[in-house]
Amino acid sequence: MVPSTIHFFIRGVCTLHLRNFEIGTARGMPQQFVRKQVVKKINIITQKLQKAIARALHGYDNNEDEDEPEMSDNSSDEVEENDDDTCDVEENDDDTCLHLPDLPECLITIKRIKDDMLSLINEPCAFTEALLLQFVRSITYTDDRTDNGDQTIITNMDAKVRDLLNQAIPIQDEIHNFCGSLAAEYHATNTVCCYLSTTLAYLEDIEYYFNIGGISELCVAHSMGELMYQKHFAV
Repeated sequence: MVPSTIHFFIRGVCTLHLRNFEIGTARGMPQQFVRKQVVKKINIITQKLQKAIARALHGYDNNEDEDEPEMSDNSSDEVEENDDDTCDVEENDDDTCLHLPDLPECLITIKRIKDDMLSLINEPCAFTEALLLQFVRSITYTDDRTDNGDQTIITNMDAKVRDLLNQAIPIQDEIHNFCGSLAAEYHATNTVCCYLSTTLAYLEDIEYYFNIGGISELCVAHSMGELMYQKHFAV
């Protein structure tokens, strides 16, 4: 019974910190640095767990615990040779360190993402149509042909929306872990993610015609009302 409980606990710790590894890399931290912080944190928790188990099973007292050698951090140091940029995740709350977000921090972050989203996107369909109109106006017409227009109008906005969505998804997962899928906090976060996902799908649909069908096929699809935003599809 005890070994299975220990296995479940350690598996839960590893899962939690692997999720934190994904959050850290999504925030742009160096992958090796984030991985090192995760390994160090798991080693610290595992060391404390081993001491607690030994105390419970063998009756070690506090004095004996103090005489026990501390677990070396060499296993985590192998991940990265340079220790100059490392920081203690338990003692340092600096933004460059990896830490577990709490619920208030998640809510503040999703509020910032929502504000950035609304300042950029008024409504997905109207937003996409306005961008497409801006792109059409960038096309240069001559007597016998047209150019491809300024496609960066769409692709650059795609990158901005995608960045907001990549920030929102890990926060959505954390809020789900804290509150569950029926909570108002999760519903609000899911609304933000769906709003961004729908807008991104509209932009990717236009980019598909850039890369596959060309401007002529885009014009045909628009004239027939076949674009995703024209059908008001929601993701």
